[in-house]
Amino acid sequence: MDEQQQQRVNQAAEQFADAVKESYRAISERGVSVQEQNAQLTENFFNQVINNLQSQAQDTREMTQALADQQQRGQQAAQQLTQESMSAYTEFMNSLFSMSQAVPEAERRAEERSR
Repeated sequence: MDEQQQQRVNQAAEQFADAVKESYRAISERGVSVQEQNAQLTENFFNQVINNLQSQAQDTREMTQALADQQQRGQQAAQQLTQESMSAYTEFMNSLFSMSQAVPEAERRAEERSR
């Protein structure tokens, strides 16, 4: 092999080595890029999950508060109904008592008149 052929072989080998080196560099860069994208996607996913959980927790707190408020209003309504029922019952009993007092009085007056 003469010197000129040797130089062409060396040059071809160098070009091949550069091409291989460049392809490895491109693959390496692409690998890094994919890892960065995966890390970003993972971070976005977990941030969204956290936001959803926080939103659901807030909704649960609001519903629990609304339920507690409704329960308190129900208790107040029941107390008011009980008080009004007791008041009506007391008035009814008082009216019965008054009537029972009035009947003997009316009978006594009728007896006095008939004498």
